[in-house]
Amino acid sequence: MSAVKSVTLMAVLVLTVSAFDRAHAAWGGAASGYNSMTCETSVLALDDNHSLMTIRGKGLVVTTPSSPDHMSHIECLGTVEAMPDKAFKASGYCVVTDREGDKWVDRWWADSTMPKGRWEDTGISGKYKNLHRTGTYVYTDRSTPSACEGMSAWEVDR
Repeated sequence: MSAVKSVTLMAVLVLTVSAFDRAHAAWGGAASGYNSMTCETSVLALDDNHSLMTIRGKGLVVTTPSSPDHMSHIECLGTVEAMPDKAFKASGYCVVTDREGDKWVDRWWADSTMPKGRWEDTGISGKYKNLHRTGTYVYTDRSTPSACEGMSAWEVDR
């Protein structure tokens, strides 16, 4: 179960970081920030110590208060595969909606060989329509036995 929790947390971190970073590249906003997430998980046991988890997360982007993406809402869906050798693969998507209703999509991924997770943002509507940016993130698990939650610190590459 601890391998599943670690994978869940990494996935949540990836989601959070990805969503936050993409918004900033298009308008020259913050080059880094945080995503705060809560989540629900479902685990399918595939065989001994091998499982596939789905993660549905929600959260907020936290950045400079004057930035257009500050306090944007995040909604994510992803998967984490936990292998018998403790390795994992995680990926998913988030839709981020700012205070004015403009949106972008954040695609994220990570695996046990990567020092940091990766993300790529693409604009959907409004001021983000032509957005395209990438970056990295590091996830901190803040889950308890009764709640899935965490914080993702992200940085924009370009």
